[in-house]
Amino acid sequence: MKHTKLDMQKIIAPIITSRDAINKLEAMIKKTLFNEIELDFSNIQFISRSATHELLLMKERFFNRIFFKKSIVFANMNIDVSEMVRIVAANRVAPKKHIEDQKSKIVSVEQFLSQKS
Repeated sequence: MKHTKLDMQKIIAPIITSRDAINKLEAMIKKTLFNEIELDFSNIQFISRSATHELLLMKERFFNRIFFKKSIVFANMNIDVSEMVRIVAANRVAPKKHIEDQKSKIVSVEQFLSQKS
């Protein structure tokens, strides 16, 4: 298995805010002959929720390929970047259900008590 390490700060920037940046990274990874890619987040200060979501989708796409499968590994994430990845990944697995606004209904005490019986 061929392995390479990519410095995210040099490839993108210390602050990653867009899906487009991840899409450019994906295009670059597609062209490489390596099957295992380590993304080094050493100097990444921040990653947005949307960029993180796209990053996780990219990782999934490479993993689920039938041919030329590639393994993407995240390394050296600071606590903020790590937490964002954890939150977005968890939300993808078990998304919060939207709770519809429940309108309160005004009832008299008599109506309330008759419903309890």
